[in-house]
Amino acid sequence: MTDLKFNVAQLLREEIGARRELAFTEAALPLDATLTLRDISGTVRFTRTASGVWANVKAHGTVRLTCVRSLEEFDYPVTLDFSDQFHSVIDVFTGGALAQPTEDDPFLLDELHMADIGEALREYTLLALPLNPVSPAYRDQPISYTVQSEGIEAEDAAQAAEPGESSLEALKAWAERHNRRNRS
Repeated sequence: MTDLKFNVAQLLREEIGARRELAFTEAALPLDATLTLRDISGTVRFTRTASGVWANVKAHGTVRLTCVRSLEEFDYPVTLDFSDQFHSVIDVFTGGALAQPTEDDPFLLDELHMADIGEALREYTLLALPLNPVSPAYRDQPISYTVQSEGIEAEDAAQAAEPGESSLEALKAWAERHNRRNRS
């Protein structure tokens, strides 16, 4: 899918706490069926842990979004700074399978000890995007809502007068019946 996979096999052979820092660039990373993170650049620092590697990622890129106010597309800059654990599934020394981590939906190193930073970038970018994106051109403008309807006031007045009179007449008739029963 992307070139944002890094081989950490050599790091897994070192002591806990050993580090590697790498820079990366990528032209585009599909986020879903409609969104794409473009012009990606950043750094990743891998630190050896007991169950794999800890990845500290700092990256930035641009996503094309649609403004909810103007319905025009605009470029939204995204800056990411996240850390996450990548668990080993294969022991680098013996080649045997390792126990699955207990956390829900963990990031895993594949059987070749590759850390897919692209998948982590995709997930963290989707979390960083605004739910209701507003273009910078419309961000500081006040919102005004107007409803234009011709003749609605006259129609409402006519409907209010008719049912109100008939409702009152029905209420008067009920009151008279009730009063007659109570007198008897």
